[in-house]
Amino acid sequence: MTSTLLPIEGTYNFRDLGGFRADGGRTKPGALFRSDALAALSDRGREQIAELSVARVIDLRDDAERGPQPDLVPESTVVVPHPIFPDVTQHISEQLDIYELTELLYLEHGDRLASAVTMLAEPGATVFHCTAGKDRTGAVAALTLLAVGVERDDVMHDYAASEQNLSGAWRAKNLELIRHLGIEVTPALEQLLVATPLEAIDRALTAVDERFGSVRDYLRANEVSDTTIEQLHAQLVE
Repeated sequence: MTSTLLPIEGTYNFRDLGGFRADGGRTKPGALFRSDALAALSDRGREQIAELSVARVIDLRDDAERGPQPDLVPESTVVVPHPIFPDVTQHISEQLDIYELTELLYLEHGDRLASAVTMLAEPGATVFHCTAGKDRTGAVAALTLLAVGVERDDVMHDYAASEQNLSGAWRAKNLELIRHLGIEVTPALEQLLVATPLEAIDRALTAVDERFGSVRDYLRANEVSDTTIEQLHAQLVE
């Protein structure tokens, strides 16, 4: 299965991570949401966020992404900046493909990913997001779901679902923005923008297992305690 796409006005990839089979039950609807950026939320979109009782938003974008396009959320919602990459444009200049980027994300930024997972163990409904809601967001979602016992196949297919969600209006809007900035849109860049192939997350998770033994061991190696993993399970599974 994949997470449920919600029609939050001003977003394209906003999903509820409830309903997955996990250790001892299923993940709770309404507890944890993943999304693309919340910088274009309409008034109705903000009302919808408030109706979901979202207590906090964890923004995984870097400072340069966040500055000109801050999240537009209800006053009742706290935004917590937590960049995963110091500078997301570095990966464009290095001309990484989606497979290289995904593996690098897990293996070189484990401390930032793990601390984001730790935040999700805190009480209250939470949205976490980056720009597209696919790579950084996909990694935090995958690690969180695997930590509470969701099947790897479900996690991988949830990651892959972003490509369809982003393939229409979101893709067109962001390609135009990139061209406006004077950046050449190459096939590799377009792949980085929207692609979420199953092979990319499969390769990254296999590398995690080979290096650490399991996702839980990976989180432990990045200073996530067993108590935090238990709290995460209590927060997300019913």
